[in-house]
Amino acid sequence: MGRVNYKVILDRYKAVGKANVRLTQSSLYLTQPITPTKTSYSFEVLETQTQNQQPDEIRLNINDEFILTQLGLYLEAEMTGGPADTAGQKYLFTYVPAELNGVAGQKLMNVYNGQLQISVNNIVYVDKWDTKKHLFIPRTQFENFVNVVGVNQAKQPSMDFSTNGIYPVEPLLTLSGAKKNVILLNLPQAVTAGIFNWTDDLGVVQSFTISRIALLMRGLNAQNGSSFQK
Repeated sequence: MGRVNYKVILDRYKAVGKANVRLTQSSLYLTQPITPTKTSYSFEVLETQTQNQQPDEIRLNINDEFILTQLGLYLEAEMTGGPADTAGQKYLFTYVPAELNGVAGQKLMNVYNGQLQISVNNIVYVDKWDTKKHLFIPRTQFENFVNVVGVNQAKQPSMDFSTNGIYPVEPLLTLSGAKKNVILLNLPQAVTAGIFNWTDDLGVVQSFTISRIALLMRGLNAQNGSSFQK
């Protein structure tokens, strides 16, 4: 995110009488539960849309605007097993970990065969955004611990969440706390949540239950940048 973008955006706010708007690098994090009967998912953007909101979600304040520069799509899992203090922790996947459960993996693959649509006040700004561009299969994947001399020990995927699974948004898109923001994910077929078990280097089985689809948005948050129409 360069200074040129920052200056252009700030000049735009000055032109509409919001010279005091504060621009900061920020993120939005939105999730929806995987439902085996659904092929269309709608992601709620605003903090005021509190129904089914998750504690780890980051939503947009109604007084702010969010200039979207990067968009990521992930599979969100909840961890169980292992040390007691790790139970319930969230884990993001940039791919379906079929190496841990091939059957469950096949039932999730259509997440990466879908399309995203984003509209603001009924104007579609992003259409037919293919989700396959978010699929990143790392070179190293899960390997289970085996207590045999000379056998590879437990491994996890090598993922870099600053670049993996996330894609630039061009031209830039602005979500507004004062407007109707609709983000739809349409899939060709319904997908099913799955459980993926991994044996760590202590021989303890840890389970990853992939049960949500997550959108991670990075960009500039314009504090007090939204304008409510009278």
